[in-house]
Amino acid sequence: MKLLGRDIPARELMARIEERLRTRGLPTSEAVDIPAEGVEPRVEPLTFNLHALEDNADATRALPLQTHRGGVGQLVVVAKWAFRKSCQVFINEALGRQRVFNGHVRDSYAQLSAEVIRLRREVEQLRARQASLTTDASVEAAPEVATPEPASAPDTQEVLPKPRPAAANNTKRTGTPASTKPRRPKGR
Repeated sequence: MKLLGRDIPARELMARIEERLRTRGLPTSEAVDIPAEGVEPRVEPLTFNLHALEDNADATRALPLQTHRGGVGQLVVVAKWAFRKSCQVFINEALGRQRVFNGHVRDSYAQLSAEVIRLRREVEQLRARQASLTTDASVEAAPEVATPEPASAPDTQEVLPKPRPAAANNTKRTGTPASTKPRRPKGR
């Protein structure tokens, strides 16, 4: 079992899991060797994805030949090998544009990853600067004790909205809005 990060005590976690399995009556697993240095370091996703794109950018590069079949499986592997050898020129021609596209995607991802890393660094610097400014401001403001001034009495006069002119109402003498009255067809 591989966990990410060094913050998780792997030995304690495994001991607790084994204990819970035993209390429920389930058999425990065989002994697992946990490396002395702890668990593997956390994987940085931007770098991992960039390496994965680099490894798989060339669509014309063949994957390893393998099979899950028994005795006939070896014949299938030989048939795949013969097909690749005889048709590799056509495969390269058919997948040439995909290879170029994958290269552009890989390069774009690398640029975006570099920009994300730069922006993260900049945000950390700004947060550190802001934290230092707030601590400096709190140290300077601490000796002074500000007393709040009493609030003045609120105005008791109400402000009424001004009436709208009759032309703005868009109503006729009947009081119904002009837009809701049906129109008569012309010519009758």
